[in-house]
Amino acid sequence: MSKQSGSATRTRSKSRKGGRFALDPYFAGLVFAGMGLGTLSLGASPRLVILWSTLLGLWLAYREGQSIKVHYQFVDVGRGIGIGLILGLPLLLLAFRVLTTAIPILYVSVDDPSISGVGGTTIFVSLVLLAPLAESLFFHDIVQKERGFWIAAVLYAVACVILFLPTAGRYPVVLAAVSGVSAILGGVYGLLYDRFDMTTSLACHSTVNLLLLFVPALLSHLDLFTR
Repeated sequence: MSKQSGSATRTRSKSRKGGRFALDPYFAGLVFAGMGLGTLSLGASPRLVILWSTLLGLWLAYREGQSIKVHYQFVDVGRGIGIGLILGLPLLLLAFRVLTTAIPILYVSVDDPSISGVGGTTIFVSLVLLAPLAESLFFHDIVQKERGFWIAAVLYAVACVILFLPTAGRYPVVLAAVSGVSAILGGVYGLLYDRFDMTTSLACHSTVNLLLLFVPALLSHLDLFTR
């Protein structure tokens, strides 16, 4: 652990010298929280896209002036997908009715699909691609790298409350349950990031979102996917 801590410290030092400024993770979290509170009046789908895009923007600001190395192996992708299936399939089967009722409310907000403007492709891109990428880069490549696993886990739980507040805020028990499960899964993604790499964590995150978010939305609103 000491070698890893020393390496992480040197990496942070180099990264801060490489950019013109160093974005503090806590300040980035406040920016995200402010954006979350400022978009409470928007519908669920556009609001979530804005918030996930904000996380991506904050990650880009954090990485400003630094070289970004992209490398992966198919074995890492396969490992992440496998772990995601192990986590997601049992939860999907055990909580199928709850998910098909709650997920469209939390993520889709399509009381009237004809005027919502939300389509199946948008839902897929948002839940399976944009959300895992934005959350992984922000909470792992920024917060976890700079402040450690537990701080990242706590801030992820807080972020879940901000994400779901407009749709589940009237039901504190539901909000607590959804945020709690999301925080636990976020901790799993963080462990995978520490144990393996970003590729494994991201592949697992996308697979779980596919099973627990996209599939219930698909089954609940088939009309969105047949336009």
